[in-house]
Amino acid sequence: MIDSDRPAGSAPVVRTAILILTCSISSAKRLENARAQAHDVFGQAPVRVVDGFIGRDPEIDRIYDTEKARRWCKRIPTRSEIAAYATHRLGWQTLLDSDFDHALLLEDDFYIRDPEIVRQAVDRAGELLAQGRHIVKLFDFPRDRSRNLGVWTRAGGMSLVKWQRTRAGLVGYLISREGAKRFLSRKRVFRVVDEDIKFFWELGLDIWSIPGNPICETAMVLGGSLLQEDRKRARGRNLMRSLKGIVLTLHRDWFTRYHFRRYRRLHRSTEST
Repeated sequence: MIDSDRPAGSAPVVRTAILILTCSISSAKRLENARAQAHDVFGQAPVRVVDGFIGRDPEIDRIYDTEKARRWCKRIPTRSEIAAYATHRLGWQTLLDSDFDHALLLEDDFYIRDPEIVRQAVDRAGELLAQGRHIVKLFDFPRDRSRNLGVWTRAGGMSLVKWQRTRAGLVGYLISREGAKRFLSRKRVFRVVDEDIKFFWELGLDIWSIPGNPICETAMVLGGSLLQEDRKRARGRNLMRSLKGIVLTLHRDWFTRYHFRRYRRLHRSTEST
């Protein structure tokens, strides 16, 4: 959050923006809770609320590529899900329009489980996002332990892991300006944002996580998910959809394993030099 290498006596330079993502259908309770947590953890650091999009906004039609969604998605995203993606995009653009070097983006149903780790991550964001890393996630949805294959490293005195299979969950994450640019280079979207990060190679994204989930989501405590009702209506058992899902999963898994093996070889060779 603050540049600790500044000359003695000079004014602190804030390097990391703290952005809370919300929208007009989010309850006042969620935003009040988000603001209160941000104040408790970050003190007087500036926190900006990004008022994003909802399903009926024209922005959804502008960025939503329905043809690619039909081709590349097992289940067509709902307008509410694309609105959530558009809200993250607004957060990335907010970073690029600012003088900050990087940002911590927080969905408004976040809960900070480990304030000290989160403060450290924000204070050391420049180190965590060095060496070409574009995103450092502070929340991952859990996976079966047998699929916990990853490459580990340390940066800024903190442990980082690159999972073989990038996990869903963007409740809280650090992102660099370059990461924001790469995301926004895709002018039209066709997956939900949590799925898009699993196809990291398409945009050349380098995605890592801080293990242990120092941030988690508490949507159920705050009135439930804003997307769940639309998702329920969009779901349904369908043989062709299931077969398509299998093919898409095989496609993603092949590229995931290929890029992970390639990265692991590179990582080991770097460690040995």
